[in-house]
Amino acid sequence: MARSKKPAAPEPPAWVSLPHELYAATCAELVTFSHKTVNSNAPAGGIRLEPGQGLKLPYVSARTLLGAGEALALDYPANAGKTATAVKQLNQLREGSATAPADEAERILATLAEATAQGTQIGTDKVSLRARQLLLPKEGGYVAVTPLTAGGLNRKLRARVRQHNDHLKETPDDSRRRIPFAVFGLGGSNPQNVGSLVRDMQRPLVFFAPPENRQVKAILALHFQGVRIRLPRPLLRAFRDWCVDCRRRHGGLIPTNMATRDEEIVHIRRIARIVLAQGEAARQRLLAHRELLPAGGSPLVAAEATPLNRGLVDPELRDKDWPRTFALHLAGLIADHRFGDGQEEFQFEQADIFELQAMIEEVAR
Repeated sequence: MARSKKPAAPEPPAWVSLPHELYAATCAELVTFSHKTVNSNAPAGGIRLEPGQGLKLPYVSARTLLGAGEALALDYPANAGKTATAVKQLNQLREGSATAPADEAERILATLAEATAQGTQIGTDKVSLRARQLLLPKEGGYVAVTPLTAGGLNRKLRARVRQHNDHLKETPDDSRRRIPFAVFGLGGSNPQNVGSLVRDMQRPLVFFAPPENRQVKAILALHFQGVRIRLPRPLLRAFRDWCVDCRRRHGGLIPTNMATRDEEIVHIRRIARIVLAQGEAARQRLLAHRELLPAGGSPLVAAEATPLNRGLVDPELRDKDWPRTFALHLAGLIADHRFGDGQEEFQFEQADIFELQAMIEEVAR
């Protein structure tokens, strides 16, 4: 299907002649940030940045654009009489889209440059009840801040994003995405009361949070927390059944002879090795996704994890006491385990738990 033709460029706006005194008075009160952007019923006021307040920082803001040599469109703090028309035409002159006579345009631009060469504050002697305030901590106390919007920044962003989207429409590129706009009803029934740049402020950018990646989430959980021990229930049941059978055949006690001890060691070794294998499986999983980990997975398990969990995943992170710590923890998990199946539970004395610890520690070393 043939692509639709690009619409013709709009006609230049008609120039309205206004007294130069109006331009001079309007230029003197132009602001970068207006109180009206917070609440259209707030008293007139705002702040104009001066060129020397630009910043060299890696993000987009009114001050960083100034630092990059970008000139921001300015706005009026309040609309009265022909103020809106004057500001609209001032911005057209700055953007090169005005149809004013050459001599008039030159004179107005000179007046604008002279008036805006320095910053100013209007109506900032007190904070309106309609303005919102944030309390930010500073040097043991707090400083009250009223966030304001720079309409000129909105205009710059909107123009760049529309340029980006138009380029993608003409030259599709799968590696780049179209950036959508939202509709924000700023200003109520008469947006011009907020400012001349209100149309740009009514189209904020929309960004969607990245969808959850369960695999990445699980890998990072392993890195920051280590692996959680999961007792092998089939082996535990087999050990429980063996204990019950021993007690049944020997008057309620588990014999301490060599044959019985060897059988018990077989059960404990199987359980301990399964748990150690869980740590090794977690280690292999982290190694396979090392590129997702902070600092490239060095260390493989974060320092925030417990020493027990770190050592279970990465043997290089085990100190000399780790086998004993592991044995103490695993023996406690086994002794405290409840099957909840209506059959007999483990019935270990403290001496029995010490024996379990010794068997597990031997496997862990």
